[in-house]
Amino acid sequence: MSPVVRNPLITAVVVVLLAALAYPIGREYLTSLILIIGSIAVYLVLALSIRSQSTGDFYVAGRSIPALVNGAATAADWMSAASFLSMAGIIAFLGFDALPYVIGWTLGYTLMAFTIAPFVRKSGTYTVPELIEKLAGGWPTARVIAVIIVFITSLTYLTAQLTGVGVVFSRFLGIPATIAVFVGVFGALAYAWTSGWRSITWVQFVQYWVLIAMYLTPIVIAGAALGLLPLPWVQYGPLVGEVESREAAAGLSPLWTEPFARPFAGGTGQLNWILAALVLMLGTMGLPHILVRFYTVTSVHAARMSVGWALLFIGLLYTSASIYAAIARRAISELWNKPLEVVQNTPWVQKWLPTGLVKVNDANSDGIIQPAELSFHNDIVVVGMPDMFGMIWLIAPLVAVGGLAAALSTADGLLLAMSTAVSRDIYKRFINPQASEEGEVGFVRVMLVVIGLIGGFLGYLALSDPNFSRYVALMVGWAFVFAASSFTPIIMLGIFWRRLNRYGVVAGMVVGMLVALPYVLAVGVFNAPPLVLFGQKIGTIAWGMISVAANAIAAVLASLATSAEGKEREEFVLQMRMPD
Repeated sequence: MSPVVRNPLITAVVVVLLAALAYPIGREYLTSLILIIGSIAVYLVLALSIRSQSTGDFYVAGRSIPALVNGAATAADWMSAASFLSMAGIIAFLGFDALPYVIGWTLGYTLMAFTIAPFVRKSGTYTVPELIEKLAGGWPTARVIAVIIVFITSLTYLTAQLTGVGVVFSRFLGIPATIAVFVGVFGALAYAWTSGWRSITWVQFVQYWVLIAMYLTPIVIAGAALGLLPLPWVQYGPLVGEVESREAAAGLSPLWTEPFARPFAGGTGQLNWILAALVLMLGTMGLPHILVRFYTVTSVHAARMSVGWALLFIGLLYTSASIYAAIARRAISELWNKPLEVVQNTPWVQKWLPTGLVKVNDANSDGIIQPAELSFHNDIVVVGMPDMFGMIWLIAPLVAVGGLAAALSTADGLLLAMSTAVSRDIYKRFINPQASEEGEVGFVRVMLVVIGLIGGFLGYLALSDPNFSRYVALMVGWAFVFAASSFTPIIMLGIFWRRLNRYGVVAGMVVGMLVALPYVLAVGVFNAPPLVLFGQKIGTIAWGMISVAANAIAAVLASLATSAEGKEREEFVLQMRMPD
């Protein structure tokens, strides 16, 4: 048996045995500690088993990853702590109005398969900034600007991931979340340190199966408890109908399924909903740590196939998020119009009240808890479901293991996208073009540590400062706004419009970010009133379509107003578009 398989397998067996032996001694806490920390150890052993010093392995995994493996790794890289912990919660509380997340994040992959993925692989480049420089006719300025945008986008996303790691560790290990966030940084750094994209791709491949198994298990158990047989997915329609009936009986308005009835990402109405879905779709196509995935596969065909596999694997979680939401909403509705003491003494409510994620407030002092007097944090839908249905204690830490895998897998990709951008696109390109392969890999590792500590510090702020943490939930969406406003239009124009030149590339990226970033900061962070279009407030995510349009218009006008690029740039584009 290969060491790559044998070593992690032995480690996993040891972790399970230790957990079994620890249960009679330390009961739930010690066993949970071993399972959660042990999962990190398994990933680390796998990464060490395939360690490498090659720059090709660090930057593009040696272009050797099979399509199915890359698809699962992409899914793990994609399904962050926000998808695992918060997606179901957002749907549970916003209902129909939360669907832009599901629609945008899945359809974006379909578009990516046809418009970007094969061409990125065919380009022969190693990083997104290098691709941007090629599309700009070899102009170094475009590459530097692209590196800056990679950092703006990836740090925004990374902060949310590390915050999720802190929440998971804090809940199940009993340590402060502000300290736990640095444990997450260590885990992410350890996997990426060994051999860059090669090591984290195989680690993420394993993490995908861990996270999806831990995500689906509580659904199946809860569904069986509610009589949703043979599987909850088959009974989704009747389940939603039951939830609506309970809401109507309780006098709730609007109902859970009523469209465009609740604010989404700070905006309101149908226009905001549609624009937000489009932004999340286009942002999917421009995320740096996802685009890099298409460099790692063996061929152009494999790049396209890996997108298909990724969409299938992502769909398993995304179609399940709505089931989670409906089951949780039904469980919560059982507490409506019950006496205060009954609600407070419900075992799972009693367990979660001290965390602040569940709040009971008898506002009218009538001793009966109305729906509006019972509030929940989004994240309780997933991490709290084992408690809601009285599942054996082991299920909860296993869900934590899955959530940790989701957060760490995405953090890995983000850290490596930023560190390789600095190494290859700044250090190797401008500072030391003659750097040896060993020196280049060493520089990547140094940057991993530096950027990891910066990300950890931002996560620490998010968890320790109430004024900062109030908008962390939106930060994942903002990362998509920045990606859509900068890279997506330029890459698509660069592939399909020969007239795009260096000035168009730079003008598009700069104008797009200058339109997107101030609005996100002003409305999302500093609470400025949002812009109103056709009587509807435009939220920070929906605003991204305005900046996408600004990017495309600026790129086209700047290109038409200046001279075309030479034959070298045209030949590069033609080579990208030529079928294998």
